[in-house]
Amino acid sequence: MDRVSLVNLLVGAVLPLLVAFVSKEAWAGWVKGVILAVLSAASGLGAEYLASPSTFNLTVAGWSAASAFVFGVAAHFGVYKGTALQELLAKSLYKAPAPAGTSG
Repeated sequence: MDRVSLVNLLVGAVLPLLVAFVSKEAWAGWVKGVILAVLSAASGLGAEYLASPSTFNLTVAGWSAASAFVFGVAAHFGVYKGTALQELLAKSLYKAPAPAGTSG
């Protein structure tokens, strides 16, 4: 495995934290999944371009994006889900409104 592919997988592991940071806590899971897929596609395209800018291969970029997405989903469910770090990032940009009938 070359260095660019390894970095792409590491980026895939960090992408769930980025999704938690930029998305609202109340958003549906599928919206966060789409954000993760778009960021993974950008990561895969960037990784392939950095690996071989003169002979860019869209198939390899697609596989790189898919591997970053799968690695990101695995990191989310296997490591980050329910941790204080992910909850902190999820609440950093948006604070969900208090339920009706409660003060505060």
